[in-house]
Amino acid sequence: MLGKVIVAGAVLAAGLTAAACAPGGDGVASAGPGGGSSAPVPPRSCLQQYRGWGTGPEHAVGEDLTAALNRLQAASAASDIPATSAALQRAAMAARTLERYPIPACADPKGYWHAVLARIEAAAGHPGTSTGQAALARAGQVLRQLPVLERKLATELTGTVPGPGQNP
Repeated sequence: MLGKVIVAGAVLAAGLTAAACAPGGDGVASAGPGGGSSAPVPPRSCLQQYRGWGTGPEHAVGEDLTAALNRLQAASAASDIPATSAALQRAAMAARTLERYPIPACADPKGYWHAVLARIEAAAGHPGTSTGQAALARAGQVLRQLPVLERKLATELTGTVPGPGQNP
């Protein structure tokens, strides 16, 4: 059962990392050096903010989260409890680091990205409270909600961040 949850978590992380780290190219020209007047710079669109969000240090941390969730999936499939617990701790560390790089509020006004990261962190907190299969079962209960949060985030992003064919 934990293996299915871990697969969902890995898919979630990979999808979110890919979305966050998508290259720019939104077709919006940036203002170059001025021609003498200091006209106010128009605010960046939500699409521009969202595309720019995953291009800094958060990109590498997102990849770390994806790798940790992939290791978690493999360890869980092998029923390797120590490796599963270690991978879960690594995923939580990456999730805590990603908290420092919040998704633009315009893209995620309901805070689903934060909820995903908090869920991963909460799952990792459980193995330290006891040992063996019971701790991993509790972590699995926490992680089970990730696919629901992923769907909510994806739905929200569809409404808040225009796709490539839409106006930003």
